[in-house]
Amino acid sequence: MILLNQAEIQRALNYGQAIVFTEINSTNEYLLNHHNQLPSGSVCLAETQTAGRGRRGRKWYSPLSKNLYFSMLWRYSSINISQIAPLSLVVAIVIAETFQQLNVQDIQIKWPNDIYYQGKKMGGILIESRANRHSIDLVIGIGLNLSMNAIDPSIVNQAWSDLSNYQLDRNNLAALLAQRLQKMLVEFPQHTFSDYLPQWNQFDLFYKKPVKLLTEKGEIHGIANGINNKGELLLEQDNKMTPFAIGEISLRPDN
Repeated sequence: MILLNQAEIQRALNYGQAIVFTEINSTNEYLLNHHNQLPSGSVCLAETQTAGRGRRGRKWYSPLSKNLYFSMLWRYSSINISQIAPLSLVVAIVIAETFQQLNVQDIQIKWPNDIYYQGKKMGGILIESRANRHSIDLVIGIGLNLSMNAIDPSIVNQAWSDLSNYQLDRNNLAALLAQRLQKMLVEFPQHTFSDYLPQWNQFDLFYKKPVKLLTEKGEIHGIANGINNKGELLLEQDNKMTPFAIGEISLRPDN
């Protein structure tokens, strides 16, 4: 696979700086540690991560030069914290539409932050933040499986997929994704999540399917009925609709 090209990715950016590493502990961690020194819109990519992480502290498997490990720093000087809650959902839409533009079929989104291909997990999103006195710095981490080899099930213990059939150019994908993300992030404060609902509905993996929510208090079973204007999952149980906010909840199929 062709190596990441920092200059090529830099040319695609409307804001910020492109930084590419051969190896790093975590692209998210790098931006979190340097957020005060970098301009908004900066992106960090790596050929491999030694301590890549996903949601809820899970390790993100990062084989050398196989996938895309991508993080973007974005700074808001004035935004309501409640607006940020559904941002991972909008980032997921941007990713799905980017693949759509590249003619990749069968892309789905699993609430709240996973990208699926043909019904199996292909990518994930992790958003972290640092608050400054007059602003909030967001780090949007994205991991996408583009060309995975067979994996020891003790490392990745769920069904996974990759896009090896498409032989995507990682530099082109990174550039296109960065452009689309920056455009969305500029416009995001002027929108409510309801503006994005039609796009979400195109890709919703579990719409009208039986699911279970894994919570600290146990499992909750029902039918996924999309999401509401706040980005909350709507779970139908006995003709009653209950919203669930993004948090320490995992969504699974109820087979």
